[in-house]
Order: sequence, then C-alpha cells, then structure tokens
Amino acid sequence: MREEEKAIGLLDSGLGGLSVYRELKKQLPQERAIYFGDTGHAPYGEKTNSQVLEYVFSIADFLLQQEVKMIIIACNTATAVALDKVIERYNIPIIGVIQPGAEEAIKKTRNKKIGIVGTEVTIRNKSYKKTIKEMDSTIITYSNACSNQIIREMEERALKDESKIKALLKECVSPLIKSGVDTLVWGCTHYPFLSKYIDQELSPEIILVDPAEATVKEAKEWLTRHHLIYNTGQYREDTFFISGDESLFASIAQKLLGCIPGRFHKAPKLLSS
Repeated sequence: MREEEKAIGLLDSGLGGLSVYRELKKQLPQERAIYFGDTGHAPYGEKTNSQVLEYVFSIADFLLQQEVKMIIIACNTATAVALDKVIERYNIPIIGVIQPGAEEAIKKTRNKKIGIVGTEVTIRNKSYKKTIKEMDSTIITYSNACSNQIIREMEERALKDESKIKALLKECVSPLIKSGVDTLVWGCTHYPFLSKYIDQELSPEIILVDPAEATVKEAKEWLTRHHLIYNTGQYREDTFFISGDESLFASIAQKLLGCIPGRFHKAPKLLSS
C-alpha cells in the first residue's frame, strides 16, 4: 500500500472524537478514517495520568498495526497527558487538539479574556492555559472543570436526559460567563455536540471555539506539504473499533452525525485495567 493510500487514525476515549471525525469528513472527505473509541475506559477525565498514558500507547500501537499514515489524538484529556510522550515514541505524524484550539481562541478573542471548559484532567494539567500564555502572555484565561457525568450522559445514557445535560453544562459554564470572557473553548471533544443545550445561556458576543476545525486544518496542511493527500476519488469505508459496547456506540454515533458513518467492530482487548 502506498503511503498516501493509508488511513488517518483517530484516537479518543469514546464518542467525543466524533466531533473531530465530523470535521475530517468536511475538510478531507476522500480520506479513509480508522477510529478507536475507548469507551471501555471512559471517561478519561477521572483517570490518573499514568492510566491515560497507558491507554494511549496501547491504542496508538493498535492503530499503527492498521497501517495509518497519521494519528490525530481526538481527545483533550489524552492530548494534555500524552501528546509529547507519544510524539517521542512513534515515527509518525501525531496531532493533538489543544494547540490548534488555543491558536483559534487567540484569533477570536477581542477582549483577551478566554474561558476554557474541560474534564478534570485537562483543567488540572493547565494545558490550554500554558499554551495560550506561551503564544500571547497578555491574555487572561479562566478555566472550569465540568462534571464527568456530562460524558456519561452521552456514552452510557445516549443523551436521554436532556434537562440534566443542560443543568450540568450551565453549572460548568456560568462562572466563566460571569468572568467576562468573550471566547469560550470547548476543551473536551464531546462538548461541541452539546452546544445547543447551552446556547441560550450565552450572549451573542461570546464566541464558541471547537478545536476540531483547526486540528483537521493542521492535519490537512501537513498532508498537503508531504504530498500524502489521497485524491483518487475512490470511496473507501471508514472503520470504527470500540472497546465498550459497539452497538450502543454505533446508535449514538448515528444520532450525533445524522448517518451511519462506517463499519463498527468490537476492539481487541488491549489492556486489562
């Protein structure tokens, strides 16, 4: 198989990375995706750094066996914990979602006050705050960790309790709104699918930043520079490996994306923990 014919691997703790997958199909519709959703260990936001790192290494090893030409870590928590170490370990382009998301937020803010919501691990690691400060030290960031129950409402309960999701999001976002931010970064790839539940709480002046768009743009630019864009036009089906309940994942994915995006498989057991 020629290098440009290989798939793009996406790695996530579960469903959240579908927001990156959705953007991938917008910007690079001809590319084949191989997606690993680690729902068997979700949510990553309540795991230790060492656990998350172990999961990411195991999934990256698996994706490399599938002959991918690039890996996108489509999870903020995994990016915060593992990106640098994964880049050191593998001889393949690997892109995370935090730096592209931070760059986009800096472009959007007008009053230099940026809010960040994410999982406990992402917020605890201060990854967005550090990245934004390195790019523009004049910007003030405000961060808040959202309840991991939000992710459970997606992963385990298939968005059945919309009132609960709305209440949890409001609890998370409200302190940042009171801080006067004009830009809000979805620091968890699950959250872009939930924007409709919080829209009415936000003033029109607040810009929501979904890092997925900037992340895929970076991936596209890298593939273009290295002449690795697949452009024969032949359709190739995307593949999804799910460590938890693949049928539940498939049904929720169809609900979120509005279509059946590909073929779903039970992932091989990579870890015992």
